[in-house]
Amino acid sequence: MTCTIFPSVSLALAELEALISHAQAADPLTPVTILVPSHAAGLDVTRYLGRTLNGGAGSVGVRAFTLKDLATELIADDDAVNGRRPLLPVLRLGAVSRVLLHEPGLFKDVADQPSTARAIARTAELLDAVPDPADPELPELMQEVLRLHGAAKEALGRRWFTDHEAFTLASNKLGTKTVTQRLGTIIGFMLGTENRPGEAIFRASLNGAGMQHLTAAGSAENGVTLLTASDADDEARAVVRLVVERLAAGTPGHRIGIFHSASQPYAALLTQRLSQAGVTFVGPSAHRLMDSPLTRGLLQLLKLDPQELDERAILKIHAEGAFSWHEQKLPSSAACERFYANPPAEEDYAGADTSAHADYLEKFRIFQSFKEALAARISQVLAAASWNDASASLISLLEDFMGPRGAGERPEKSAARDALVEAASDLRHLDLVGPLPRPTLLQSALEDGVASKGRWTGKSGTGVVVGSFADAVARDLDVVFLMGVAEGLAPARTRENPLLPDSARAMLGGSLPTVEQRAEASKEQFFAALATGSEPFITSPRGDLRGSGSYEVSRWINRKPEPQNQLRSFAHGIENGAPASDALPPTAQEWRLRRILTAEERTSVLEEDRALQHALAATRDRRDGIFSRFNGNLGAFAGIIADPEKPLSPTRLEEWVTSPFSYFMKHVLKVSILEDSALEVQISPQQRGNLVHRVLEDYVRSITKDGLPPSSDRLMELADSAFEDVANPAWLSHVWDRNQAMLRQDLKRVLADDQDSFTEGWKYLAEEATFGPEDTDSHPPVELTLDDGTTVRFRGKVDRIDQHSDGSVRVIDYKTGKSKDYEPLAKHPTAAGTRYQLPVYGLFARTLRDNSSDVAAEYWFISKAGGFKRIGYTVTDEVVEQLRADVGLIISALRNGVFPPRPESDRYVNFTTMMGAQELGQQWLKLQNAPELQPYAQLLKAEK
Repeated sequence: MTCTIFPSVSLALAELEALISHAQAADPLTPVTILVPSHAAGLDVTRYLGRTLNGGAGSVGVRAFTLKDLATELIADDDAVNGRRPLLPVLRLGAVSRVLLHEPGLFKDVADQPSTARAIARTAELLDAVPDPADPELPELMQEVLRLHGAAKEALGRRWFTDHEAFTLASNKLGTKTVTQRLGTIIGFMLGTENRPGEAIFRASLNGAGMQHLTAAGSAENGVTLLTASDADDEARAVVRLVVERLAAGTPGHRIGIFHSASQPYAALLTQRLSQAGVTFVGPSAHRLMDSPLTRGLLQLLKLDPQELDERAILKIHAEGAFSWHEQKLPSSAACERFYANPPAEEDYAGADTSAHADYLEKFRIFQSFKEALAARISQVLAAASWNDASASLISLLEDFMGPRGAGERPEKSAARDALVEAASDLRHLDLVGPLPRPTLLQSALEDGVASKGRWTGKSGTGVVVGSFADAVARDLDVVFLMGVAEGLAPARTRENPLLPDSARAMLGGSLPTVEQRAEASKEQFFAALATGSEPFITSPRGDLRGSGSYEVSRWINRKPEPQNQLRSFAHGIENGAPASDALPPTAQEWRLRRILTAEERTSVLEEDRALQHALAATRDRRDGIFSRFNGNLGAFAGIIADPEKPLSPTRLEEWVTSPFSYFMKHVLKVSILEDSALEVQISPQQRGNLVHRVLEDYVRSITKDGLPPSSDRLMELADSAFEDVANPAWLSHVWDRNQAMLRQDLKRVLADDQDSFTEGWKYLAEEATFGPEDTDSHPPVELTLDDGTTVRFRGKVDRIDQHSDGSVRVIDYKTGKSKDYEPLAKHPTAAGTRYQLPVYGLFARTLRDNSSDVAAEYWFISKAGGFKRIGYTVTDEVVEQLRADVGLIISALRNGVFPPRPESDRYVNFTTMMGAQELGQQWLKLQNAPELQPYAQLLKAEK
């Protein structure tokens, strides 16, 4: 064996051409076999030889192979593999899982964990190379791993052959005259150090057959540009900028390569920056099949309990666009979230437009049918009696529930679906070697199958080459960028396999590489990559902004970057009003920023950029307290936001006072915050209030409608029934028990207070009364004529109506919280314009009285926290006049499009907390004194 080392790939290629020319000097058809490290390198080598051999005529006798491809060709006609197939990773996993199920040994406590089988299966790929593992000196754990490996091989039988077996059989073939003649002159081109024992064995046999080696190793000392950037993101920006410069200078894209030390974060960053710059690129996809919404969705479905389907998981999958039901078109993910948060009921939509109501209920029905069908299909998959059935059910689930939406589907989504179908199809082979399917094993097997499916972007020869350092070896390129050359990335931290430590590897033999040997191979690979191209660049990040750490240039580089090559950050250029570099801006965004930073007019130089000008206007108006379209001034739409014919509830008026912006989001744009009660560990205040309202409503109805006498026992029966209906399994049982006891005590106190009222002449008139919705049996809307002559119509639902023996009427609104925030009602009928339920309910109650008897409206705080306090008043003409004045202001604001961002309380989740309570509060301090808001100042500055 001879090995010649060159300082660059170009020189190695020239020597390769010379060797082939010499071998074919007597006969141009003399076979020559070239062994290359990758398929991409093989393409580059054959294209180079096609341009240079025989004056550009090429040679039909020259073929390039990877080691595995050559081994596969050599054993194709071998009787030892006749009728057998290459071993799929999922089959080894299945065989190991089967052995762990029946003979777990030391792994009995973790045998049912998918990660256990996965770790042993990966280790087994190395153990295939161990000649005789029977060494009594081996640690007990190592002996146990070897036992499981041997049992798994026995379970696999003779139907499959491993890579190691293929390399061994191919090695044996090399000694035959037929193979020697077929291969001819054998040249290894930049093969590097093999970390896989099987390939190392085959390579040693090729050396014995006379293989000549050509390799190249670059140097970081001379002719290499070393650059550092603030972090990986700026590093990617700088590299793409340099690439664009080279393209502009005339370097073809396919002669430029960008290679990184770690796929995270470089693969995604390069994909993003190259795409933004409009640069076509070729290489392994930055988006793994495992990262696609279809894959995430399918794996998530397999983790669900079909008997109790987790709707939150379904909504998440739907929001990512993974669902497409073959039976019917699904409602949008936003609509389905509303269904989950507030399932529609017939009574909720009484009086609504019948066509809209029917459409809404039909969409809800479709969503319910979809969930039922999906649960049934998941059950079918998880209950499969064989892997063949599981495979077929999985494919059916994909096609029926996650199929294509139409001919315009994105190619990457179609490719992901095809790869998933292939991975699911491979599972059927597990019937031959694996245990019976069970949910956890099914998930693990599918995950491993998905992980083995590589994805590719672009077509070779059509764009800039991207990939890892390994992808750079033996490539024929002009300009090469090696990114991420920093400590911790290059070299990366190499760890021992706990199931196969270095100490055991030495005892086992079989040329198993140690941590030190693997680290040395990584270094060799880096310098082989550095030898690629006539204009090499090395880049290194100075910091890791994602991990708040810093980086040093790799120990492999024996020099420091020049000061001018320490690139300033992208952010530095923006903050200091100067571009980070004088180089050509590669993206539209950077071009616009460059123009702004270098022009005397600054931002005004881009007047035609509407998005930029709007952003600047929004920033200015919010900073200076100007009431504009960016701060809730929708005066341009005055008169069309509020529908004068549509009844308003008094609580909506209160919401506008609390936060006009929140009102706009909820009631104009119809944006709602999903409050997931399933995540709570105890009953929420809102749920508590609804529960108490329900119990008391049922109790009062039993007296007013059914004619039953008052009864404490019946009240407790109704309470227990309601407790059973609303109980959430996620609630802490001891807390829920305590809450029930407290609620029972509160209800008993309410009943006792009612008994006292009865002795004073009061009685229940109605358990509830609804007014406002049309086309129903409820009362008509309550109308109030405003000072400007217009009429506002109200709707609402009174919790209870009592009547006194003297004919007076009292409307009651139950509250289960504290009474402190409502105490200002004792001094002002609308609490300075912040509370409207009592006067509006009183206005409604006036329509129920038979004479001119008094009408009272009150809040009753029916809990120990509220002290069972009653806050209210008699609804007099003076109260109505105050209501008229305060409502008039709010209606005027709604009609004029006044929705300033007054902050809400930051004690719970709302639009204020979602947008940033502190920042919104600072904006409001500047905005509240705007002249346009002064007519409403008494409301907007009131404390609620």
